[in-house]
Amino acid sequence: MQFYQPSIFKGYPILAGMSMRGNVQDFPPCGFSFRQLPGITDEEFVLHQNALEQKIGRGIGKQVISLKQTHGVTIIPAEMAMDKEGDGLYTHTHTYTIAVSLADCCGILIYDPNNHVIMALHSGWRGAKAQIGPMGMDILSETYGSKSDDLLIWLTPCAGKSSYEVGAEFNQYFQQHVLEMPNGSYFFDLQSSIKQSLLNNGAENGNIECTEMCTILNHDFHSYRRDGDQGRNVAFITLLGQ
Repeated sequence: MQFYQPSIFKGYPILAGMSMRGNVQDFPPCGFSFRQLPGITDEEFVLHQNALEQKIGRGIGKQVISLKQTHGVTIIPAEMAMDKEGDGLYTHTHTYTIAVSLADCCGILIYDPNNHVIMALHSGWRGAKAQIGPMGMDILSETYGSKSDDLLIWLTPCAGKSSYEVGAEFNQYFQQHVLEMPNGSYFFDLQSSIKQSLLNNGAENGNIECTEMCTILNHDFHSYRRDGDQGRNVAFITLLGQ
């Protein structure tokens, strides 16, 4: 399992990243996938699971926690996440690797270096419209006393502004983040809309890292819009040490 890592967490006791597809020979039939989808047999998926556990799960003494995602705004403590639905997890313990599943949506990974708390959020356009990023920041503030301007935040690769075609109604939702083309088509900048919502909620610009790789154009990652329901990337974060 190969994964892309941001620089925002370097020097901190954090392991975070987003999985890459890697070689199809190693992870048939589509490259590494976090989720088992119809085209992946049980035997094939064992290879994917084993690699995941070795890199970010039992192999480093962690339990990988994820949710059945709903494109909503439910954010749950990792300790209470068993068999739950939602689009965000957080924890202050070293027991878990918290993870969200992505295939063009954006992962929002957050670390509070003062209170040693981590959060992982899944945001497509619905999450961005509903302000899941600021909601997560508020939960950290209310639960742990986190300060917005202390938070280190990574916005993962996602559908890019030159490829994420949407309908005209998006102009009503995201007025500053939709580009209308001369031919009448519209393109949405998901990542910039999320970043602006975080800044509006008190995050520091210098504490937000945006990886401007488009998952639709970059074949190192799975893309639902490009390939259909073939595979899922995983964005993850865990506290290292004891």
